[in-house]
Amino acid sequence: MVSSQLKLGLGLGLAFFVLGAGAFSYFPNVSNQDYEPEQPMPFSHKIHAGDNKIACMYCHSAPEKSRHSTIPSMNVCMNCHTVVKADSPYIKKLQEYYKEGRSIEWVRVHELPDYVYFPHKRHLARGLVCLDCHGDVKTMERVYQFSPLTMGWCIDCHRGKTTPKTVVAQMFPGKKNYQGPVATVNCSACHF
Repeated sequence: MVSSQLKLGLGLGLAFFVLGAGAFSYFPNVSNQDYEPEQPMPFSHKIHAGDNKIACMYCHSAPEKSRHSTIPSMNVCMNCHTVVKADSPYIKKLQEYYKEGRSIEWVRVHELPDYVYFPHKRHLARGLVCLDCHGDVKTMERVYQFSPLTMGWCIDCHRGKTTPKTVVAQMFPGKKNYQGPVATVNCSACHF
């Protein structure tokens, strides 16, 4: 026969385990930092953004106006590649896809959970630049996830702990060496 104290202890232990597992699954502490998937076609950001100095927003349109930064359409690629390196086997494949009206199924590198609301436009309006979160993409032969993109990483920036100094200076002109919150940490700002 099991004593009532043992039953209570086991019940509480089970309850804490279930709550802990639920909290862990809802607020994971894991990250895809350094995730560098192989893409269906080689694409060098080093050549495009680095060597040729093509601006991020030429290919990834409208992040300053929307929540997302888009994956370039085939039309954007073909703006250059009807002429540039048109005899390359990869560009010929790209042209074939374009003529067939198909798009390349790129493997997503940066992904947030569905319950996270992240508007690119709000962050760009505050002075962040692409490399603040995505790293120095213009040096990447193959793009990888530079930042952890975890909740703690975001909160540290909102609290001003890791916010780029250029952003702090823009947000608080005249307040030299400002240290403190730069954005809300209210749950409903990022979670719906």
